[in-house]
Amino acid sequence: MLAITAADVTAAPYPHIIKDGILPADLFAALRKDFPDTSIFDAQKSSHGSVGSRTGAGFDIYRGDPAYDELTRRSSAWKDFGEFINSEAFADKFREVFADHIDDIGLSVDIRRSHVNSNYFEPRDVLTEKPTLGDRVSAAVGLLAEPFRSVEPVELFTRLDIHKSLTGYAKKPHCDRANRLCSLIIYFTDAEKVGLEGGDLLVFKHNEQKPVRKYERYPHPENVTEVARLRPRENLGVLFPCQNNSYHGVTQVLSQGIARDFLYINISGRTSSLWWGPTGREGAVAKAA
Repeated sequence: MLAITAADVTAAPYPHIIKDGILPADLFAALRKDFPDTSIFDAQKSSHGSVGSRTGAGFDIYRGDPAYDELTRRSSAWKDFGEFINSEAFADKFREVFADHIDDIGLSVDIRRSHVNSNYFEPRDVLTEKPTLGDRVSAAVGLLAEPFRSVEPVELFTRLDIHKSLTGYAKKPHCDRANRLCSLIIYFTDAEKVGLEGGDLLVFKHNEQKPVRKYERYPHPENVTEVARLRPRENLGVLFPCQNNSYHGVTQVLSQGIARDFLYINISGRTSSLWWGPTGREGAVAKAA
């Protein structure tokens, strides 16, 4: 269902794929046709406010939300796509395309023997902007226990999040939450066609060369350099492991009344971190791009 292979992987500054037409054209067209309109996001916001909102405006629909359930009931395309994402097949696709990199990206778990629990979904209230006390304690305990940890499989789960980001949306250089194995972003807006100002995805590299497990996950902006800038366009996908130096961000959306529609998809582990090394100044929590 994802039109990617190992040949699409770019190794630097961290392994990643940037792919136009990442979904089959007919599937993308069907998803685009049934993409939730503003009224659905408005209703969603009235139910949840901005709890767990990645866009900051509450315009987010997650698996487990009534709006998500309704979407997959009325749209066979969204139902089929959602079932693929919430499956071992999606995890296998990640393992397949990044097979040459899995041993070198700093994983602290055995991802080959880890499997997806399709019955679990991550609740909104854990998606905090700042690390909670529990997050900080877990991160500290993890660092202390690191010399004694063995590499074992963990239980995996997936997210399929539907977003409409509006004026003011932006992200500083960061890595996604430390329990994320990989992130997949798929755009449903063509920035040039609709006149979207801002909202570009930025890829950064750290200014210091060091082993991957030594990188801080949330660097000071002056410690990284922009190496790529991507304008949103329909059916453009970006996929990458969430290793310690998978730095990315988003330029501020400046346009008024023009939405940046996208999906944020990931595979995650039911553990505080899947990665060796420091969690950085922001702890183990950060919002995704």
